[in-house]
Amino acid sequence: MNTGLITFGGLGSGLDVNSIIDALVQAERAPLQFNLDRQESQIQITLSGLGALKSALSEIRSAAFELSLASNFNQRTVTTGSREYFSTSASTSALIGNYDIEVKNLSSGSELSTNIFTGGATTTFGDGTLTFTLGSDTFDVAVSASDTLQDIRNNINDATDNIGVSVNLLNDVTIGPDTGSLLRISSDKSGTGNDLVVTYSGDASLADLSDNLNIDTTAKDAVIEVDGFSISSSTNLFSNVLEGVDITAKKANTLGETTNMAITQNTKAIKNKIEAFVEAFNNYAEVSGTLGQTVEGDQGLLVGDYTLRQVNSALRNSMVKTNSAVSGNFNSLSAIGITTTRTGQLELDSDILDDALASNFEQFDELFTGTSGFGEIFVNIIDQYTGAEGSIIERENGLNQRLKRIDEQRIAQEYRIDQLQTRLIKQFAAMDSLVAQLNNTGSFLVQQLSKTPYASKDSK
Repeated sequence: MNTGLITFGGLGSGLDVNSIIDALVQAERAPLQFNLDRQESQIQITLSGLGALKSALSEIRSAAFELSLASNFNQRTVTTGSREYFSTSASTSALIGNYDIEVKNLSSGSELSTNIFTGGATTTFGDGTLTFTLGSDTFDVAVSASDTLQDIRNNINDATDNIGVSVNLLNDVTIGPDTGSLLRISSDKSGTGNDLVVTYSGDASLADLSDNLNIDTTAKDAVIEVDGFSISSSTNLFSNVLEGVDITAKKANTLGETTNMAITQNTKAIKNKIEAFVEAFNNYAEVSGTLGQTVEGDQGLLVGDYTLRQVNSALRNSMVKTNSAVSGNFNSLSAIGITTTRTGQLELDSDILDDALASNFEQFDELFTGTSGFGEIFVNIIDQYTGAEGSIIERENGLNQRLKRIDEQRIAQEYRIDQLQTRLIKQFAAMDSLVAQLNNTGSFLVQQLSKTPYASKDSK
């Protein structure tokens, strides 16, 4: 017992009072606890079942939502005769068609180099400043008389305001009779007119790092031809040359050689989304069947549950509807190859779907999108159950409130049990004390009676 009172073992009565009190307390607690445990267990079972149901419905909703988006029915597929020369991507605004593309040349930035310094990487120059210019952007690098060729390379590359200039130091280079080191200076800014210019101020020796540089490569545009029309870009990306199409040049074609690019409707993406919907629905059907199964000894978590029955009825009724907004013959799920089996799952005839996609793709957005489209119908049905104010959410909230009340009842029950235990201890303590007094009185009377003359005669 945990009452804060002193317990005893029936010293006056000789009874095992603690065991008696424990038995009485347990007899009072057991039916109350059993009832609360039973209620809590049933609520937890229902919550687990509703959670599994909600999860399976969410998968259907996600798949249906993808089918409800009109933009998903306007995707494009770009195929090319070769991926060697350029890569492409197309948005929904790209026009369907075929194009012949030739990559004339790639864009480039400036590449400059110094003459050979026979003193190698430790060559030094006088004090001054090197100025690097790319278009309207410039940055300066200070040079001191103690700076080596290697130091200058590092100072240029590490300049915090560097505008895209990088320098490499090449050692043991031989050109003609000279062997030594040189700097190779390049710019990452490509496009015609973006040549790198290096100037100096200060010691005349710095001219060898600026005015006297060799021009190895000039900055130039990338150029492609689309169906014979020439287009240039300061980078290798040609954005919206064809509306909604990006072309990134990778390698120049052989002169006069073209690569075909075809832009078509992306029917494969829609087929994948339809297949995902069928898979999600069949997963739901399996979960639903398990939750509602009535097999004795292995009953489902939601056997006989009205919410499960309502959801199943709503979904299955929607599967057999027709969409009156569709202008052609493909106005139902069965018309594109989706049928319901005896087990309640969906079956997809891939051949029927492929034929429908090939012959009537323009109607697929009508079938699934809009207020009467199957995508939005299933989204709305499921939202009635799993949305913020859906019936499943409301039931879960109500069940969680019941669990909270059960916890409160347990606390109140333990308080009543503690009160009962305290009362019993006091009552048995009083009884034990009374029995002890009676025993003492009896012993005293026996002693007194034994001293009387009658007792002595009798004893003889």
